This record gives sequence, C-alpha cells and structure tokens, in this order.
Amino acid sequence: MTDTSNYQLHRMVLINAGSNMHVPSGRITAVDPRGGAAVLGENGVGKTTTLRILPLFFGHLPSQIVASGHGQEPMIRFVIPTDASAIAFEYQRGSDREEDRRLAVIRRRADDHDAPFYRIYRCGLRQELFVDEGRFLSDEETQLKANGLGIVTTSKLNPAEYRSVILRTPAASKDKARLRAYSLDFSFGPRALDNLDRIVAAMVKKHISFVDIVQVAVGMVQHDLGQGGGRAKLTFKQGRGPTRP
Repeated sequence: MTDTSNYQLHRMVLINAGSNMHVPSGRITAVDPRGGAAVLGENGVGKTTTLRILPLFFGHLPSQIVASGHGQEPMIRFVIPTDASAIAFEYQRGSDREEDRRLAVIRRRADDHDAPFYRIYRCGLRQELFVDEGRFLSDEETQLKANGLGIVTTSKLNPAEYRSVILRTPAASKDKARLRAYSLDFSFGPRALDNLDRIVAAMVKKHISFVDIVQVAVGMVQHDLGQGGGRAKLTFKQGRGPTRP
C-alpha cells in the first residue's frame, strides 16, 4: 500500500519574484510549510501575497485568489514581473528518495503577462536551473539546462491541464492520454484529489464563502457516491433557521 504521508510539499520558492516596489527581487526566497511557517516582515512587504501563492500549486486560478481591480494588480503580473521570474514548488511523492522529488514551476506567458503557464520537472529544487553566473534564466534557457542535465520535464501546461495532472483528475483536454501519463509521474497524490485546490484557497482567503465550502463538501460526497452520476445526485439546501453546533 502506498504511504500517502510521503506526498508532501517541501518548499515554495519565489525566484526573482516581484516586490512591493514593482521590481524583481533579484533573489531566490524559499518557504518550507512543513510543520507550519512564519512569514514575517513590515506592512507592505508582501506577506499576504506570499500566503496566497500557495493555492497555485494545487491548480487554483490566480484570478480566483486575488481579483484584479479595486487598486489591485493581477496576481501573475505582480508576482512574476519578468520572463526570468518564476514560482516553484518542490514536493515529494511516494517515498523519501531523492528520485521521487518533483518541481512544479509557474511562469508568465509571453503573449499575456497576466496568464500563467506551468512545467513540472522530475527533480527537486536545483538552483542552476534558474540562475547562471548571477543571471536569472528564462523558461527556454531553463529547458536547455534541464535537457543538458538529463532532467525529464513536461511540456508547457495551461492552468486546466496542470490542475488535471497535479490533482490527478479527469482531463477535459483532447490530449487526455498525455495528461494521464503525466499524472502517473507527477501528481501530488496516488489518487484523485478533487477540490483540494478550493479547500486550500479557502484557508488563505481573508473572507471564506459558506457557499464555496458547501460546494466543496457536495463535490467530495458525490465523488464518494460514484463520481456524481445521475443516481448519486445530491443537493444541499440552506434553510432560514439559525445554524447550531
């Protein structure tokens, strides 16, 4: 039986990420969430933004975490300000062996700086994939480095494809076979993790919607009853009376 306790996120890494001065940081900053992590600093240095990045690993859309407008920039434009900036997540899958570490990397699209794309690498965090002689590397340069080091990677994945791979959920894409094969090698768990992205996103938001929590609960129950098929259809209704423990 697979030990699911060995599926865990090791580090969230901000690579040349945006700062509150709207310029790339010029450094690599790692946060280890295992056992809890304290993100400290003065007001305006990006503590809240750092915490809100975490759901991106599970495939939650940036626009659903931080809505643009009302004085806020789109999340990707703010956190990944250049082609040589990235967010990386190092995670373990299935065992404690080095060969079972993976690295999910998020960058901005060249044709739309508010939209992300994803790649996953069959390795843990390796600084040489992102920095060469003090210079931060673009996606294309990182790929050349990975190829030279013999590191297997996925192709570029859009948000829906990445979510399907990392959560091991059915893909709506025409390229289902490729994504299913990626899931076997790169998913965060040994089985489907439907709605995990929404649960994590709810935990880091300032305001948690009761409707969102109900929808997550319904989705989990429907999955257990048989993928939410017609015979397993379940509806939750909220009454007008007070909620009691």
